[in-house]
Amino acid sequence: MSSVRASSAGPVATVDKKINRGEYVNWALIGTVALLTLVSSASVLPPVLSDRISTFWLFSKSEMMIIVGLSLTLILLAGLAHQQRYLSALRRQFEESQRAEKERAEKHTSRLYALMNVGRVMVAQNDLQSVFDSIVKLCIDVFNCDMASLMLHEADNATLVVRAVHGKNIPDGILGARQPIGSGVSGIVANKREPILLRPGVENPDLRGLELKKKDLSSAMVVPIILRDELVGVINVSARGERVSFDDDDVRALQAFAENVGAAIRHTEQAEWMRATIHKLQEGRGHAAPVRQG
Repeated sequence: MSSVRASSAGPVATVDKKINRGEYVNWALIGTVALLTLVSSASVLPPVLSDRISTFWLFSKSEMMIIVGLSLTLILLAGLAHQQRYLSALRRQFEESQRAEKERAEKHTSRLYALMNVGRVMVAQNDLQSVFDSIVKLCIDVFNCDMASLMLHEADNATLVVRAVHGKNIPDGILGARQPIGSGVSGIVANKREPILLRPGVENPDLRGLELKKKDLSSAMVVPIILRDELVGVINVSARGERVSFDDDDVRALQAFAENVGAAIRHTEQAEWMRATIHKLQEGRGHAAPVRQG
């Protein structure tokens, strides 16, 4: 977390240093202009005020001094104007960096809220499907994406099965769809157990030769759900249009989210197994034969 903060604070600190340096240069230029103005005035006023002074005054050629002084003053004023434009551009860059930092902090806060909500989902929901549905809805809310799906790993046949999906323009028949491990984007992620970030201009060597079915996707993340070195499943998050573009920070956040998701799923599975076991034991006692009295 500290590395993310340091990387985000770096551009802001750099712009701040440039602004301070530019302000120092501006003050130096203003001082130089003031000095030239003073020298030009000193070269003109004394001879005008007194003829005696003009005989031994150091700046006898006052016209030449005025021309040189004014020329240098104009040059410095042009430099000062250029420096001011540069400072204005830096100020805009600084404000943009601050705005981006604020948005990044808001995104970080919403992600932390989502991670906390996984625990709440685990406690509040009583069945697995409710947990699955809540997980994909949280992905939609946190990452502002168009569609999110949850695929679980079936170890018996090495297959991923779509157990929950939420969002816009959901294709028919996607719920319950199967994908072999190692096939397709999700299958590759499950096989390598490493996340994949899909966005324009970024090529992934693992996907060479693979034809993506959804050509209208602008950005997508596919992250494996790993719990204690066990593959639980895969989370898919996708967006359309230019309003959302995922980056490496989003992938890291989704990975942390996936770790909590794995724990929530396994916890709910164990709770369901315990409830089913208790129910069978209770049924067994109810159907037990009555003890004969001697």
